[in-house]
Amino acid sequence: MDRIARPRDNGDMDDRRVDSLAWPALLAHWMDVARASLALPDDDAGDRWRASVTPLITLQAVTFALGDLARVPPDGRPFARDQADVLVSGAASRLDAAWRGATMPESLLEIAADARLALLAALYAGTVELVWPGPEPMEMPAIEVAASQGTVAVMMPGTRVMAGEPVAWFNEHPAVDIPGCLASETAMPRQVYRQIDADGRVTGDVVAPVEGELPPGLPLLVPLVRDGVPIGTFPMSASEWRAIQARSMPEGAIPVDHRAPTPDDGA
Repeated sequence: MDRIARPRDNGDMDDRRVDSLAWPALLAHWMDVARASLALPDDDAGDRWRASVTPLITLQAVTFALGDLARVPPDGRPFARDQADVLVSGAASRLDAAWRGATMPESLLEIAADARLALLAALYAGTVELVWPGPEPMEMPAIEVAASQGTVAVMMPGTRVMAGEPVAWFNEHPAVDIPGCLASETAMPRQVYRQIDADGRVTGDVVAPVEGELPPGLPLLVPLVRDGVPIGTFPMSASEWRAIQARSMPEGAIPVDHRAPTPDDGA
């Protein structure tokens, strides 16, 4: 069995066209699988494949549905994610039980992995990222974070921000407003990691997706809210943070390394 890849927008398709392609392809694929399962031999291997059909359909259906989570109002997304998590966990357990004592085919492992990745990416559904365009560095102002039912991360006030760096991201509008910053939707928000050498001097920044391989360095965006629940606060005052940077950073701009996201990061 092959997994079905979700069609990607190539710039010529609107959302309705993508949906019209995705659902019939998914339905036709699993109807073929269901018909084929009836012809499987009456032995251990055939029994395993027959027992796999229902959980596999569940896993791919949830994967596709999570891809459209941004269309769900923000206050409905936590429940949708919880429901998807329950469905994926149950289907994965039934799949494991069907193949207990045997090696599960790679294609089935990939389908289960796709569903788990979709759950991870769903945390950031509808995310908007605010980026400082430059050209000169900016000092992050003190801002008010609106009550949010979504997820919010913001740079600490007093942070010296380089051109092109994200300073905040959130997935409920409008959680954050920072004058001069540009807003854009993103499937996977980014973190800024400040690089510090052995002498405690700042040498540059790395901008990378929040999920995936994490580079070393001091993360500058602080997670404040997750699914409407406060989870963090700034660890120090703006004046304290400003003084630390004055001692450790050179004047003017520092190098910024923008790491491209991988396909698994939701790009």
